[in-house]
Amino acid sequence: GGGGGGGGGEVWMDEREVKRQRRKQSNRESARRSRLRKQSECEDLGGKVDALSTENITLRSELRRLEEACVALQTDNAMLEEKLMAIKGEDGAGAAGAVVGAVAVDAKGGGGEEEGEGGAVAAAAAEEKEKGKVVVGKKESGKKETGKKGSKD
Repeated sequence: GGGGGGGGGEVWMDEREVKRQRRKQSNRESARRSRLRKQSECEDLGGKVDALSTENITLRSELRRLEEACVALQTDNAMLEEKLMAIKGEDGAGAAGAVVGAVAVDAKGGGGEEEGEGGAVAAAAAEEKEKGKVVVGKKESGKKETGKKGSKD
């Protein structure tokens, strides 16, 4: 085991030195491969960032376009509902229209009477209420239709 006396010790030291140099070279190669892999991964991620940023811009633009279209359609719908109520009022068929309109407004979550959306419907429903008719879908005091109660067969 020691570093004693003859030529056999030098050969042993040379062998250990060769193994150490091989290990160092192997580690250098491994580190180089690791750096290349890391660089490649960074480039891939950079490409994904670019692609996703472009997609994000496209989707935001599409969302804005669809929101504008939705607002326009809601405006058109409200105008058409008002025209329908006016026509039904002229025909004398206001009762059916008020019931249907009141249900439609409630179904849209429009319990309030905003101008242009539920105003005409609410007026027609109030008119029908005065005549003593039941208005389905509106929360009237005791006048809401509920179906059969108490009959348990």
